[in-house]
Amino acid sequence: MKKGKACNKALKHILCCLIILLIFVITFTLKVEAKTETVINADTEDVVPLKPQLRNELLELKKIKIVNLEAITYDQPRIIEKDIYSYLEEENEELLFFSKIFGFNYEFVKDNIITRSEQYDYIEPTNIGFLKDKEGNLKKYRNIEYGIVEYFYELSDLYPKIRNKKHVSYNGTSDYIENLILYYTSIYDNVDSTLALSIGAAESGYYKVKYMLHKNNIYGGMSSNGLISHENIEIGVLKYIRMLSRSYFGKGLTNEYLIGKKYCPTRDDNGNKIASPHWINLVNTAKNKYKNYTQNVSINEIVNY
Repeated sequence: MKKGKACNKALKHILCCLIILLIFVITFTLKVEAKTETVINADTEDVVPLKPQLRNELLELKKIKIVNLEAITYDQPRIIEKDIYSYLEEENEELLFFSKIFGFNYEFVKDNIITRSEQYDYIEPTNIGFLKDKEGNLKKYRNIEYGIVEYFYELSDLYPKIRNKKHVSYNGTSDYIENLILYYTSIYDNVDSTLALSIGAAESGYYKVKYMLHKNNIYGGMSSNGLISHENIEIGVLKYIRMLSRSYFGKGLTNEYLIGKKYCPTRDDNGNKIASPHWINLVNTAKNKYKNYTQNVSINEIVNY
């Protein structure tokens, strides 16, 4: 009897242990499934098992990544659409001025530029006239005004018969001529403006010698027929600055002594070619006057003078 009771107790203990073990297994399985579900849904907007502040920081990081990807996309090379009419409008003041001094009808100039633009699907910003090099590529210039001037020189060569070449002698003040020199040296910016003013002053008596102004020549340029004549003072001064840029400063002759050996030469006692001492003295005296002149003269100041 005692032996049977002992067996019953042993069976009860075994049964209790099995029940406890079963409960433990079921509980563990449920926890594992819950964790698995959280991991799977962690990237969704609905389930983010993080504190609100940390959640927002992660979302901001996500936005930053998106922005950076977009930036990389837009950094790829893009074709700039040509808008020749806006381009003409932006440079209207300069085109009007140079059309007038070169003697071209402004409507003809605009039509010519538009016609030239039809050969290209882009604009070189410094080359409004679409001038080409020997290989047929668009040229690039120091600035847009430089390109405009070179365009009008080419236009003059192509259409000499339709230019208005009427001669108008200058009878104004020296201030306007000085302003022209300052404006043109901002275009041909390899030319020192103070030196350009001083050489012109030395040649033309500070821009007051009548017979030189009558021919719109302030730099003393000569031909086989004597003093060179220009249609107007604007063209005459432009010729002077362009010449300094191309034939002097552009070739390394950048001070009065180097320029004078070619511009106004003489010989020393040993027969060596030098700049005329008298000419050097005139230029240096003028430099004392012009060294403090403003370097910034705009097209608006020229046309409204």
